[in-house]
Amino acid sequence: MTAAAARPASRRRRLPPAPAPGPVRPWRLLVLGCLALAALSLLGPDQPTYDPWAWIIWGRETLHLDLVTTNGPSWKPLPWLFTTPFALFGSAAPQLWVIVARAGGLLAFAMAYRLAARLERGDRRAARISGPAAGVIAAVSLLLADEFVRNFALANSEGLLVALCLWAVERHLDHRRRDAFLLLSAAALLRPELWPFWGLYGLWMAISAWPARTDLWLLIGGSVALAVLWFLPEYLGSGDFLRAAARARQANPDSAAYAPDPFVEVFRRSYYILSLPVYVGALLAVIRALRTLDGLKLALALAASALMIVVAAMTQAGFAGNLRYVALPASVVCVLAGVGWVEAVRWVRARAGVVAAAALAVVIAAFSWSYLRVDWQELGDTWDQVRRDSVGDADLPNAVAAAGGSAAIKRCGPVFTGPFHTPAVAWALDLHLDQVDIFAIPPGTVIAGRRSWLAHDPRFAPAGGSAQWRVLRRCKRG
Repeated sequence: MTAAAARPASRRRRLPPAPAPGPVRPWRLLVLGCLALAALSLLGPDQPTYDPWAWIIWGRETLHLDLVTTNGPSWKPLPWLFTTPFALFGSAAPQLWVIVARAGGLLAFAMAYRLAARLERGDRRAARISGPAAGVIAAVSLLLADEFVRNFALANSEGLLVALCLWAVERHLDHRRRDAFLLLSAAALLRPELWPFWGLYGLWMAISAWPARTDLWLLIGGSVALAVLWFLPEYLGSGDFLRAAARARQANPDSAAYAPDPFVEVFRRSYYILSLPVYVGALLAVIRALRTLDGLKLALALAASALMIVVAAMTQAGFAGNLRYVALPASVVCVLAGVGWVEAVRWVRARAGVVAAAALAVVIAAFSWSYLRVDWQELGDTWDQVRRDSVGDADLPNAVAAAGGSAAIKRCGPVFTGPFHTPAVAWALDLHLDQVDIFAIPPGTVIAGRRSWLAHDPRFAPAGGSAQWRVLRRCKRG
């Protein structure tokens, strides 16, 4: 008999039981409110940008059992799970995805607020003010983060990614590990950088619940679903399981991947996403967490750092390294900034009194004001750009109609457009992405923005147009 077997049952080591799940925090009305506000936003700009147009087209093609993914951006399973049923609604499909993407961005603000307010812990009386104050700082910091609003307003997936991950953290704090794992699973269908974090959390969840195997089966099922959704549709659409990875290495000319040191370049460019007061506030939160051994805040800071390192390492390996890929670690910095600034004021209040704390709050506000003013102006400029981009794509059906309609254009031969308009033109003409080219060679039809050089190509004759577009044509004979 082994020593372990001889040991009394009461003395055998056992894993501590998982804490009982906490109360369910309100989320249904919050999600519905975000969806309602996102729907109202369609009264303004209502068009997606390049990548979302491709996801919407792939949803339509899947519904018609004709998926082709040889061209376009990298594959993302989560948007496809939405855009496929949205294709049942025909021409409304783009706006339905825009609603989901924008609702994700709005939910990200709410989750940043809730998480920062929760992390800021003081005495009960102080928490009534300090918690909401930390939440407001976090949400405003995220609102003013460079390109964040632009990305989710144009229906990119970064807003949804941030919302899912911050929500997963909240669910974990509520001891609802399965909910957190499922939210992380959804986020892992958006960005491959999250796979290691998702896998480690799933293993920890399964081991913590041992010997019960329910969570283990959830992890196994999630792993199979993740692999199937990332690779099988891509193989069916392109014949290449790894087409998305190959596409991600085809970076734009201004990508950090082409810098002398791509790893360092990612950090250099990412610095400007947030303003100096946000970084200072986050640093204060980390210093305080180190002094008090606050594991949760340190874990958030380490997770944000690890995500940045993963993005930088992937850029060093040749991937695009777009700044929108660091939206998630930036959101964590915003949460920590809200906590850090409020903790600093509360620390001064405890040691020097209310007057000193109020004076510090005024100094912080004055220090931040110049940055806030510039960021707010840039946010207005960003919204103007979203509106201009949306006007162009919304006018595309008018140009198609002026040229005789989709059927007449397709009868003329190949279709050509500018490099950033391929998915929008493919959607308007009901074509695959690989049926719209950016290198115009007669015969065929050119559909190009009026200000582009392609719209004035002398090899093609004018055939119609609209306020934003020109259609040129030189049809094949016979």
